Amino acid sequence: MTMVRNMILALAAALPLAACGGGSDAGGSAWMRETAYYYSASEVDASNVADLGVAWEFDGMVVRGRTNRGLEATPVVVDGVMYTTGPWSVVYALDAKTGKQLWTYDPETDGQFARRTCCDAVNRGVAVDDGVVYVATLDGYLAGVDAKTGKELWKTDTITDRTRSYAITGAPRVAGRNVVIGNGGGEMGVRGYASAFDKKTGKLAWRFYIVPGDPAAGPDEHPEVTEARKTWDPKSRWDLGGGGTAWDSIVYDPDTNIVYVGTGNGSPHPIWLRSPAGGDNLYLSSILALDADSGRKKWHYQTTPSDSWDYTATQNMIFADMEIGGKPRKVIMQAPKNGFFYVLDRVTGELLSAEKYTTVTWADRVDLKTGRPVISAQSDFSKETKLVWPSEAGGHNWPPMAYNAKTGLVYIPVLEAPMTFTLNAEQAYRPYSVVQGSSTGLAAFGDPNDPAMAKLLKGQPKPKFEQVLKAWDPVTGKIVWTSKVMPFWSGGVMTTSSGLVIQGSADGFLTVYDGKDGKVLRRINIGTGIMAAPMAYEIDGTQYIAVPAGFGGAFNSYYLPGWAAKTRENNPRLIVFKLGGEPVRLAGPRPKLPLMVAPAKYRGSPAQVARGAALYGANCGRCHGDHTESGSYPNLWKMAPETHDAFENIVLGGAFSYAGMASFKDVLSPADARDLHAFLADPVAPPAPQEEAAAAERRSLH
Repeated sequence: MTMVRNMILALAAALPLAACGGGSDAGGSAWMRETAYYYSASEVDASNVADLGVAWEFDGMVVRGRTNRGLEATPVVVDGVMYTTGPWSVVYALDAKTGKQLWTYDPETDGQFARRTCCDAVNRGVAVDDGVVYVATLDGYLAGVDAKTGKELWKTDTITDRTRSYAITGAPRVAGRNVVIGNGGGEMGVRGYASAFDKKTGKLAWRFYIVPGDPAAGPDEHPEVTEARKTWDPKSRWDLGGGGTAWDSIVYDPDTNIVYVGTGNGSPHPIWLRSPAGGDNLYLSSILALDADSGRKKWHYQTTPSDSWDYTATQNMIFADMEIGGKPRKVIMQAPKNGFFYVLDRVTGELLSAEKYTTVTWADRVDLKTGRPVISAQSDFSKETKLVWPSEAGGHNWPPMAYNAKTGLVYIPVLEAPMTFTLNAEQAYRPYSVVQGSSTGLAAFGDPNDPAMAKLLKGQPKPKFEQVLKAWDPVTGKIVWTSKVMPFWSGGVMTTSSGLVIQGSADGFLTVYDGKDGKVLRRINIGTGIMAAPMAYEIDGTQYIAVPAGFGGAFNSYYLPGWAAKTRENNPRLIVFKLGGEPVRLAGPRPKLPLMVAPAKYRGSPAQVARGAALYGANCGRCHGDHTESGSYPNLWKMAPETHDAFENIVLGGAFSYAGMASFKDVLSPADARDLHAFLADPVAPPAPQEEAAAAERRSLH
């Protein structure tokens, strides 16, 4: 069976703001201004990085069922206490010197919400301010927790419509007297918005709707919605939500009291389905500058008008003061998915620079006078399949980039891959399901000798599927150095005042670079894939470097050759290094389970098996894959007899919903479940090792 999986759906989202360490109050505005993943006092440097070893490790994170879901949160350290999150939005407070667990806050997230996400039950961290830890939960709540005790102070519902697939994986941000949070679901038929809540009481302060709603549902909520509506077809597919979710980057500037919100893709993705008459479709794929007290818009800049390629502007944003064109400027910088690096005046919104940091074919350039991209014919897949750079994964996704004022460089984890885009003829709304509107695939895994593929490749750059770290000069708009190739979907970056750049990767290595020239100073194998950005802090004169490790998120269905999770255990771990520490403990080998022969009573006729295969592809394949898959979710061809016996209760009754396997009774009948089971019970031949590896590469990204 050929599994169809729209890969990167919206490879969700970014991390909390860079964390400062130390014994002083690093909470609130003081540390939130450090938006560049930069550590300003550094004991560790090029001369002694070889002496880094493990100070302590924490591996006590909540795991529901048998599925490890990855760590995407960079910790925050305040007054010697480390605050971080794991899967299912659980918060952990640890002694930052010893790793001793001080308290845990488990919001008991509704496991059924795993079905409502594009990219797993992950969480990207907390905000800390004035003795309160703020966390947003997968099932849409925002909570304030006492930083000393872990006691819940308040909890509020942020979701406006619980019949839709809203979920939260991003971190909240303190912005003046409020806490701001967005949500995800842009692939699953929702209307995006950002909300601000009073940080002391949790009471709603304001809500900014990012795209217009169905005009039949009532008047526009605020003037900015009316402004945006002019850029949409009046006959847009309002039933599919519109998208624009603020699923990650939110930053706050206390000097101007502006909160900056990065917004996401449209729902569905292609404008030809979403807004057939065209239009920019504000405020999709934009940076919004909002007054932190009122939520009113100061300015906006749309990076990708009429976005049809999932080019979100939700990637992390960095503040800096620098000279541009001979004038001092307070700037905000972003490298969104679309492949251009943007430098804007963060007070006025004036575009100062927009240059390609990776291969880009959807647009030729950005016109600095108009601020608009010059969109190419190659980007238009409304009538035929096109090969477009970058892919839906983007040139840069949620793993954060970092800026070092001393070197003057931004360090960007860059994804290098094109994607084929095909418009789907129709797109009906289906609850808690993907309503993307396009089919995608990675040309790097296609057959170049196939006539159809050869036609797509003609005249285009040679396809890649790889990742590199690039040092970017934001003043000149040029690449200064590029690292060696590492596995696709590697981690975020931090940098230090001593000139180090540190990044983890999917192969389980932590690499330390010289920030000036990219020379590799140290590679440390921990045996666990790394997605989140490391952070550093200092206690009693000792510097520590914390590395969250654990692979998952959007790629939890299939692990590719070269990824540590393919061959080693993928339990979530938080590893903290210091000079003179202990050797690293490698993750153990991944156990291999055999294919199981299903009880004969669950087999069906050829017609039932064929129907079950179609149902499986529509409902199950994006997580569970097929019998050759190698991801974290259970392989359903390896079910034990007792699991087969409970199959209907699991699929329709929600018996495993706590672990993330929600009930599908809203879209599947008992007869559907029976045929689906017949498909899984149909005997399959074990794949040869080389066939399994090749199949995993092909299917994981289609």
